Amino acid sequence: MKLKLFLISLAVSSNVLALDVADVKAEVSFTEQMINQTTNFVESTVTRITKPFLSEKDVECLARNIFYESGGEPTEGKIAVGLVTVNRAQDPRFGNSVCEVVKARTVVTKTREVKQTEMVKIGYFGPPEKVTTKQTVIEQVPVCQFSWTCGGYARKPKADDERWLESKAIAEGIARGDYEEYKTKYGTALFFHSTGVRPVWAKSKKYVTKTGHHLFYE
Repeated sequence: MKLKLFLISLAVSSNVLALDVADVKAEVSFTEQMINQTTNFVESTVTRITKPFLSEKDVECLARNIFYESGGEPTEGKIAVGLVTVNRAQDPRFGNSVCEVVKARTVVTKTREVKQTEMVKIGYFGPPEKVTTKQTVIEQVPVCQFSWTCGGYARKPKADDERWLESKAIAEGIARGDYEEYKTKYGTALFFHSTGVRPVWAKSKKYVTKTGHHLFYE
């Protein structure tokens, strides 16, 4: 009888031990799973934060636009031009990418008056006389959004040009999401022009600020 009770007790203890081991294994497996999920989440989050939201091609286009449009401007002026370019890329009216925005052209209808002088014989006996006529000609003229992209006069920047190096650094910074202070200041800016000109379109835009030799508008 005592032997029987001992065997029963031993069996119960073995089952309890087996259950405890299974519970421990399950807990370890769950812990490892949670650690892996947490690690994957952190890694993916860090990747999203550090990965530029612009492609390498777009960053190159952005750097060139900053350089040619504001190479001689102070740092903030370069950043402002870069942000205007990116703002346009996020507005479907201007293009779907930075490179599209930089290379965009708008077709404008213009009219001009053309004079034409011909020798016309008046009457049967009189000598030919010069007659000048005027004719209005309608033309479709392409206008570049950024002047340096037209005419083919923009030379490739020199690799050691400090203005180019800064322009590249700013483009890369914008791609990383830097310049929070300036993004607030120029967040709505879509247009700019040199202080030396007064384009007609400026009258219909909301003025934002002046930086260096450029005026910026919403």
